[in-house]
Amino acid sequence: MEQEYSNSHLSVKIIKEIEIFYYWLTLEQKSSIEQLIPNPELRERYLKNGLCKECRQPKISYNWCQPCSAQHFRENFKNWTSGNKEIDKFIQRYQLEAISKHGVLEWISYKRLKNVEYLAKGGFGKVYKAEWIDSDISHWGEENKKWMRGGYFRQVALKSLNNSQNVTTDFYEKSLVINCLAYFMMIILLHAIESRNIR
Repeated sequence: MEQEYSNSHLSVKIIKEIEIFYYWLTLEQKSSIEQLIPNPELRERYLKNGLCKECRQPKISYNWCQPCSAQHFRENFKNWTSGNKEIDKFIQRYQLEAISKHGVLEWISYKRLKNVEYLAKGGFGKVYKAEWIDSDISHWGEENKKWMRGGYFRQVALKSLNNSQNVTTDFYEKSLVINCLAYFMMIILLHAIESRNIR
């Protein structure tokens, strides 16, 4: 007998039975879902977020399928670089592990910023604010096969770091956590190659 579900996937048989259901389920459909998806985590993900149109598995959050998103990021690694392998690995790891749009980091070229304005000087470098022309990733566009943008983070903070070519991945990790917790805003750490454009 074919296994109906694993820890994280539904079988093809189950998918065929539930893909006709929509977000507003009848009582009969809800009862069927409970029988068809006995795994509580998968059932909750299906009921809350629906099925991914690509892999046909329950999405991990609204508009976000973690395995498919990770694959789309992986396919795009060859199209960008910060100029620093450590920074690239750091950003790529966050992209591959993101479980929603809020967990995504991106390398943003200085040319994709406008209205850069100096704010203050700190112990590690200078702080600026700017407008990000593209805005942050919202979700994968299944129809046009590209990342959709236009989220909430058009206004960004920039840090130009002193001696940034010597900064370790550990520094980036600590900086990211501190900034996200303290300000709940996107912080972009510019490598020295890009930051020389800011005076």
